[in-house]
Amino acid sequence: MLKKLMAQMGVGASKVDLVLDKQHVELGEELKGFFRIEGGAVEQQINHISAELIIQFYYRTQLYTHTVATIPIASSFIIRPGESKELPFHYPLSARLPITRNGISYHIKTRLDIADGIDDSDRDSVHVCPPERFNSIVRALDMLRFREKLDSGKFNGSTQEFEFSPTGVFNEKVQEVEFEAALEQDGIRLLLEVDMFQFLGFGEKELRQQIFLRNEQLSDARALSHHLEAVIQEMTQNPQAYPASRYRSGLGGAIGSLVGDKVGIG
Repeated sequence: MLKKLMAQMGVGASKVDLVLDKQHVELGEELKGFFRIEGGAVEQQINHISAELIIQFYYRTQLYTHTVATIPIASSFIIRPGESKELPFHYPLSARLPITRNGISYHIKTRLDIADGIDDSDRDSVHVCPPERFNSIVRALDMLRFREKLDSGKFNGSTQEFEFSPTGVFNEKVQEVEFEAALEQDGIRLLLEVDMFQFLGFGEKELRQQIFLRNEQLSDARALSHHLEAVIQEMTQNPQAYPASRYRSGLGGAIGSLVGDKVGIG
């Protein structure tokens, strides 16, 4: 009787722990692992187990916390004293989620709902990574001596923006290059923005165009750098052909747009 009373107060009660196969997972991959439930000092009725994938991000100066998904794991069952159960877990990550960057983080909160007792919970960090083909774009720009800015990857209220500063041949014409990216089966679609210096270096002129990089192009960073160099060169030589006003609505299906659609703060 005392053990049951103590378990109802949380002492000697059942516990839950999420064990992930890996904490670094690429967009489009599955989060995989299992839940380990350990019985306590007495038999207990478990009402259900659920897991929430939660993102925290800054927009401007405010911190937001949003539940991306609530994943039911198991319904009602009995756990006996000292018993151990393992339940498989998997959840596919949308290619429209933001990737983990400064100011953007993820964790999974697991809740064990215990009948007539204090619920147990568990928290596990998850690092959402870009796929290798996305990293090829970053490497190609680096070859052109565009350096990624410290705050690159920030959430703009609708999507995730990636920003680069020129340190090479473009640094007299270009103030900044940034893009939004949509991962597609055959490649990556970019909304590319080039910010040019205006007359005598005062102010800037925004140029935009949409380009599609095939998976074959993304497999060779050196060749990709030559292609991007030609694209940026063309935009700076013919700025009137690439007005930013043509793409005010952003890039549909871009990385980060899933949170933008759900939160609706942009």
